[in-house]
Amino acid sequence: MQLSVVIPCYNEEKNIPHIVAKLKALLRDLPKDKCEILLVDNGSTDNSAKIFNEILTDVDENIRVVKVDKNHGYGYGILYGLTQAKGDYLAWTHADLQTDPADVFKALDIYILAKTKPMIVKGYRRNRKLSEAFFSWCMGLISSVFLKVRLTEINAQPKLFHRDFYEAIVKEAPYDFSLDLYFLFKAKKQGLILDFPVFFLPRLYGEAKGGSGSSLKTRIKLIKRTLKYIGELSKRVKG
Repeated sequence: MQLSVVIPCYNEEKNIPHIVAKLKALLRDLPKDKCEILLVDNGSTDNSAKIFNEILTDVDENIRVVKVDKNHGYGYGILYGLTQAKGDYLAWTHADLQTDPADVFKALDIYILAKTKPMIVKGYRRNRKLSEAFFSWCMGLISSVFLKVRLTEINAQPKLFHRDFYEAIVKEAPYDFSLDLYFLFKAKKQGLILDFPVFFLPRLYGEAKGGSGSSLKTRIKLIKRTLKYIGELSKRVKG
């Protein structure tokens, strides 16, 4: 298996049929050993499990559901999915359809064709609201100053990397939204991060869990947790 794509799904019942349809279309013309998709039901409390059972009964063997009984955080769902992955190249993206799952295959092409192999290939979101782009810029600036590495668009998807990189850093990976920051920090300390533009769409269904479109209360909570984690990482670097 060349590529494994992990997609965490937490209370995304309305988005599930749409993203599964897109994934089936993407996989239709690919060899069976090219790619696997792992849809992680990350402890959902809505009808996600029922919908998965209904629409994946006759699905291609390259798409499977990984069940997390209780939600332990965004990062936990991704990490649990990665433990089930078989690919040499690993990636994650979101189930909210704000970024096209086809972007993962663009990231793989960029990685393979790169003369200097990156640690991570990731998206760089375009056509966002000015307020959301400014928020991301501020978080990137704060992270860069305290961690002493340049980080931008931390929560942009997809993120793709080789299994060797993942296995070298996974033991200390956090279970919450800090996972994106952790992976990028480790990648930047070890080598190169390659960005490529992704077309960013508004969320059509469900509620944002911490990224673009989140409530002010959710964003404040995310900021506090991120700042705390930046402090933790900074202490590790100094230590």
